[in-house]
Amino acid sequence: MKIICLKGGLGNQIFEYCRFRFLKETSGESISIHYDSRRLKQHGGTLLDRCFDISLPKRSVTVDIAVVVLKMLRSVHVMPRLYDDSRDDCVLIDDYCQNRRFITSARKWLPFREFRLSEKSAQVLSIINGENYPVAVHVRRGDYLIEQNLDDFGLCTTDYYHSAINQILEKHPSARFFLFSDDMTWVKNNLHVENAVCVEREQGEPDYIDLFLMTRCRGHIIANSTFSFWGAMLANDEGATNIYPRRWFANPTWTVPDIFPDDWIAL
Repeated sequence: MKIICLKGGLGNQIFEYCRFRFLKETSGESISIHYDSRRLKQHGGTLLDRCFDISLPKRSVTVDIAVVVLKMLRSVHVMPRLYDDSRDDCVLIDDYCQNRRFITSARKWLPFREFRLSEKSAQVLSIINGENYPVAVHVRRGDYLIEQNLDDFGLCTTDYYHSAINQILEKHPSARFFLFSDDMTWVKNNLHVENAVCVEREQGEPDYIDLFLMTRCRGHIIANSTFSFWGAMLANDEGATNIYPRRWFANPTWTVPDIFPDDWIAL
């Protein structure tokens, strides 16, 4: 038996769901999901089945009780094999499951739902579909500006974005850039990209519409963000030019996750 804890924002939830599916298909064990209410609520709740055409398992009281017991054992350092998620034989998996060996079938497992796009988003999609080489540029700021997050995650610089844009243009001179961000005011004031489209959703339109639109682009310049990562990873253009920040975390003690395909460019 194994229990995957679902938590965090949409990007992390996708990693966790992929590990759930990976284990379901490869382990031969009973695999369950525990919905971590507190850590899901911080990021808008369970977003997976709103964004993707999937059916999540129902919440189980038995699984919830098992997780409480396992976390109690973890708090007093008893029977670590049950909750040490670095071990293949553990029961409780409470990490963020960020490893590329779990995500090779992500596109198959996570088809998007059919969305009713706002007029603005539908127009952006139409422009993307009409371009020879549309490139999504994602700028993550928002909660990264909180002091603790700034120290741990950091922010991608304008130099990073301009260098990445220049690399794309060297390979694809006809590229057109589509700018996505949770701080579009900053983007407009600081990233000056010729003929770019600033993608702004209608008020109340969910964030995952940005994720959907990013996957419709052919190339990607991502931020140090799992949401951003999936905008490139779930795109269908094999052999696309995808660029990611080599310095994934500001905290020097944190390890860069092994999630990036070999043909992506670290900058």
